[in-house]
Amino acid sequence: MERILFISAENPFPQDSGGKLRTGNILNLLKTKYVVDLLTYRNTEADKGQRHAQEGVNVHEVERTVSYRKAMLRSLYTWRNCSYLSHSDKDMHSLIVRLSRQNLYERVFISHSLLGACIDVVRKVLPEAVMITDAHNFESSLSAQLVKKKRGIARLYFRLNAAWTRQDELKLMDKTSLLLAASEQDGLAFRALSSTNAHKVHVIPNFIRISDYLPEPDSGKERWIILPGNMNYFPNIHAASYFSREIYPLIKTEFPDAKWYIVGRDVHPDVAALAEKDRSIIITGYVESVADYVRKGAVVIVPLLEGSGTRLKILESWALKTPVVSTSIGAEGLLCEHGNNILIADSPAAFAGCVLQLLRDRERGRQLADHAYRTLLAHYEAESVKKKLLSLV
Repeated sequence: MERILFISAENPFPQDSGGKLRTGNILNLLKTKYVVDLLTYRNTEADKGQRHAQEGVNVHEVERTVSYRKAMLRSLYTWRNCSYLSHSDKDMHSLIVRLSRQNLYERVFISHSLLGACIDVVRKVLPEAVMITDAHNFESSLSAQLVKKKRGIARLYFRLNAAWTRQDELKLMDKTSLLLAASEQDGLAFRALSSTNAHKVHVIPNFIRISDYLPEPDSGKERWIILPGNMNYFPNIHAASYFSREIYPLIKTEFPDAKWYIVGRDVHPDVAALAEKDRSIIITGYVESVADYVRKGAVVIVPLLEGSGTRLKILESWALKTPVVSTSIGAEGLLCEHGNNILIADSPAAFAGCVLQLLRDRERGRQLADHAYRTLLAHYEAESVKKKLLSLV
């Protein structure tokens, strides 16, 4: 089997976030066709990740030396996106060079558009290699959305960061051989950047392996509202604050015994503060299985006001047959229809009304969940995208 170098900013195992789910699921499909050399940063869950990842994958880990603060400073003179992901070429440089010289890869997979600078390192050793980039998100759009939340000198800095990110994406379109987008919207945005390179863009939607979500004995649904996700990611932080401020009080008026579970790792202080004000808000932090909470919840909420790509938290909820209430932005890019496989609401009163409907009417929730499950199997299960992915890569 041919070898492929797979460069990722985080070891995707264990798959405890949306980004890791996409990365790990793509990697699992690629290893049916290639011997995979995974080059990645060492996770805090490194030992656990190592055991999982070694099943058909050769793992090469490096230590992170570029903190977010250092990345912000470095971005000022490199004119590059300030995320530490954007500066992974600094930490990974020597190992990229060594592995490329040893294995003479014909294909190299870059898992995230913010790792685009790693392409330059590979090209110096392997100028003819086919470079495949999985974009995850349309990052310049996310950066522009973040600017609106900043004030003063921070707003100026992040406005510059949005401009640098757009330049990074323009350069990426030139440098990569193939670019995979997570949604049709992101695909159109990348094609609009460069008509010359528009042919390089292909959509591989987020997907899951249904075998990872095997049904368990039905223990019934609790009156729980579930918000899953990485709670250090700015769209999730803003979503939690918005739901707490504008929507949750409307729900508590009718169901004072309801509980709201915020389930995710890396809890930002602004999110942690929510539970200090209301004992019915439970913040779990990192958990071994988000699925255990989603499966027992009456409703999963996606009150996002910003974002890009598509939400794996929705796909996981569909797989676990828990109904979802989302904003239009939260459900963007997915094949969904309000009232059929999801409930969509963009005002606080409408969002609260949808959640209340599902807390009152369990049968309605089961109907939505069943339709969503069928949508998932038809369009977002691994087997439904495997042929297209492997024909491209």
